[in-house]
Amino acid sequence: MRPRCARDPGAGGDRPRTLGRVSGEAKAAKAAKAGCGVREIRGLVTELARRMDAHQRGRVAELDLTPTQAKALEELGEPKTARELAAVLCCEPPNVTYVMDKMEKQGLVVRQPHPTDRRAKQLVLTEEGRALRLELLRRIGADSPLDHLPEEGREELRLHLLRALGR
Repeated sequence: MRPRCARDPGAGGDRPRTLGRVSGEAKAAKAAKAGCGVREIRGLVTELARRMDAHQRGRVAELDLTPTQAKALEELGEPKTARELAAVLCCEPPNVTYVMDKMEKQGLVVRQPHPTDRRAKQLVLTEEGRALRLELLRRIGADSPLDHLPEEGREELRLHLLRALGR
């Protein structure tokens, strides 16, 4: 839809001028312009997430770990039960049991009695598991897609993302 126009007599009658109302095209253009910012941000966040994921997957593969084992190592800085770890990993406890069985055979984790709940066992990293966890965290932090940002820039980005997520 084109704007309602009349010929502007001051311009020799050749130049159209818009009368009063904003046209549907103008509203659509304004909405599209506003949406471009959101689309661009969405695209940038998606691209950054892909780059960070590829970076992390590469570092995890260097250590001959599966992504689930790597996430478990990251989360086991403090002992956790299989149920607690499953909640953090967003999976079912039997899946954690499978991963922990494998990691236990590799000498990375042991099951110990829970200090306050006789029914539960805690998953605790061994010395080798703690060393591998530190190496994993070091590698994930090195050459990160965010490395070019100064510390205050990363903190500002973190705060903006938290705000956008409503946290």
